[in-house]
Amino acid sequence: MKATMTELLQFEDLVKQKFNGLSAGQKKVAEYILQHLEKASYDTIAKISRDTEVSETTVIRLSYALGFNSFSEMQKGIRKQILDQNQLAAQQDAGEAIGTGNPYAKIIEQDIHILKQTLAQLDLDHMDKVIDHLIQADTVHVVGGRSSYAAASWFAMMLGNLRDNVKLISSNGDVLEGLANLTNQSVVVAISFPRYARETHKYAKTAQVQGATLISVTDNKLSPIGCISSYTLLTNTNKDETGLNSIAPVVSLLNLVVVGMRMKDHTRIMSRLQKLEELYSAYDILFE
Repeated sequence: MKATMTELLQFEDLVKQKFNGLSAGQKKVAEYILQHLEKASYDTIAKISRDTEVSETTVIRLSYALGFNSFSEMQKGIRKQILDQNQLAAQQDAGEAIGTGNPYAKIIEQDIHILKQTLAQLDLDHMDKVIDHLIQADTVHVVGGRSSYAAASWFAMMLGNLRDNVKLISSNGDVLEGLANLTNQSVVVAISFPRYARETHKYAKTAQVQGATLISVTDNKLSPIGCISSYTLLTNTNKDETGLNSIAPVVSLLNLVVVGMRMKDHTRIMSRLQKLEELYSAYDILFE
């Protein structure tokens, strides 16, 4: 009987424990994964097979040999090890900061706590569908009012680096003209956290009438924007005693979407980024 995830050791410990019983090809894959943990945690079987010059069957058989039920479960085990290592490092750093009387350590600790919750509730299949929609859409509109506007602005800028036809919606801009251009192939990303902005909700509902797919980034599936969305990505803000929001966890979640798009549409995006770099250089707009 295969071991369950809760019964498994850290991935690295499993490899050490079972290494002598692996075939030559499986050892090669195991060593490669240990040297490229983060990359291997999201790579496809085919990609690992090419990089290690072994068959895809060998990659799959390694997961069985280590006690996993599937290759995807092995990747979850790898991601768990990465998370555990990052959490340990963060706790050690936070402990050092608190020990020195750093007044900002509590804020950082709260951000870390929110990010842990975000990771725990992250649905990879759901995220995968969100990424597919963002890659395939004819147009992407990003909207977020009040305290969410900064996150919306950052996300729209990053998406604009990865693909064309990305528009940041501002209450001072050509809102109605933008809505008129939406189709059933378009995507609207609505970012909304307490206190929820009415204009974000109104724009999202109108975009749905135009046929656009609505993706929300919010704190609750029952929030005004979460209730009407086709896809919902959940995290929270770090609210201080004044009721003001710190959006660092929101930007971290949005960054996962950006990273996922780069991994899934790597060849096209790298070609686009190369062209952008050439234009930046030609126009001399950035300090190196």
